[in-house]
Amino acid sequence: MLRYLLFALLLLHGAFHLAGFFAPVAGRVMAIDRAPGIYWAACSALFGLTALLLILHEKHWTWVALLAALTSQVLIASAWEQARFGTVPNIVIVLVVLALLFVKEAPVMFRD
Repeated sequence: MLRYLLFALLLLHGAFHLAGFFAPVAGRVMAIDRAPGIYWAACSALFGLTALLLILHEKHWTWVALLAALTSQVLIASAWEQARFGTVPNIVIVLVVLALLFVKEAPVMFRD
């Protein structure tokens, strides 16, 4: 059950990153200045990949999740006024991943 909640959180957070691709940031329209938008879209893809690896029970999904959360937080910091609330899901994702990495045996909700 908790695996599916984390799956949903990863997909939802990734979907919100697409807003950085389409929405204006700091008065600029992303369609004109594509470089920042590409980063937001790539981060969204990382969250999608993490969710896919999690649901397919792939062994190293945790490392992709950490990379996605770190990348996400860097992007959030670059647009802090508009994206600061994205820090909360990043913290949740990192805490869950770190807990799973440092537990010898995965909790029941993350077993196959």
